[in-house]
Amino acid sequence: MRQFKVLRVLLVLGISVVANQGLLAQSYPVKPVKMIVPIGAGSLTDIVGRAVAQGVSQAVGQPIVADNRAGANGTIGMEECTRSPADGYTICMTDGNIMTLNPFAYSKIPYDPNAFVPVAHLAELEVQTVAKASLPVKNLRELIDYAKPRPNQINWGSAGAGSTQHLIMEWMQATTGAKFNHIPYKGPAQLQTAIAAGEVDVTNLAPAAVAGYVKEGRIKPIGIIVGKRRSQFAGDTPTYAEQGFDLDFRNWLAIVLPPKTPVDIARRWNVEINKLLSDNAFVTKFMYANALTPTGGTPEDLVAIMQVKSRLGAELAKIANLKYD
Repeated sequence: MRQFKVLRVLLVLGISVVANQGLLAQSYPVKPVKMIVPIGAGSLTDIVGRAVAQGVSQAVGQPIVADNRAGANGTIGMEECTRSPADGYTICMTDGNIMTLNPFAYSKIPYDPNAFVPVAHLAELEVQTVAKASLPVKNLRELIDYAKPRPNQINWGSAGAGSTQHLIMEWMQATTGAKFNHIPYKGPAQLQTAIAAGEVDVTNLAPAAVAGYVKEGRIKPIGIIVGKRRSQFAGDTPTYAEQGFDLDFRNWLAIVLPPKTPVDIARRWNVEINKLLSDNAFVTKFMYANALTPTGGTPEDLVAIMQVKSRLGAELAKIANLKYD
């Protein structure tokens, strides 16, 4: 009889927890929410984060205020996210490099990517490989054939050590035997200027960042990393996959919550974000305008993506002997 009483108490407690979670989801939020953005203002991560914040704030009836905590390749912001209360009043923008590359590039980081509560995968970025107009190549195969007999003579520009451009270059060297001369710049803005001016021979940038230069004839696209489909932002540029290069290294954007935040809060956010990503006006203005492919899906989908991307991050960090500290 005692066992039945204990079982009944546990059952009542379980029902109570479920009911309380349901009430939490219904009443949340009742005050302003802070969004930590671990990249500087004006960045793509910041632009999309603020757009999501504005859209969701209208849906939930509370302001969502962006708080940029930039520095150390996103580690400062994600450490702040880790230390934030798990009450649903802090949400965190993040990206693929922060979540699946930093853990292998630093000997120690102040956050555990797997400890965050997943909310939603927001978007995938595309990476377009471009060459200066005078370089006598039309595609990636021709670039490799041209570079091999000219070791370290072809300048490959990047936005800094450990950047997407740098890692793609290292992967190309490791898999093809070609040797390029790495020219790091302080960031994407400086790199854009450099490739447009012909200071570097080749680099990788988002299609939206180079579209104007391509139209002017200052640079030419020779490949794009977009998976196994054709890009909707880069015309007839052949993909890496079409040219026989098995590399799908693209950055991506996502939202997570501080560790131990109630799961139903994450579900609430997930619902609102997926609504935004199904809104044609929102997608056109904030995604397509920045050459982003909206994704969405469940929190579990984000976990699965992180697992796949982490394996690639480990591989690329090893190839590049990447050590930030």
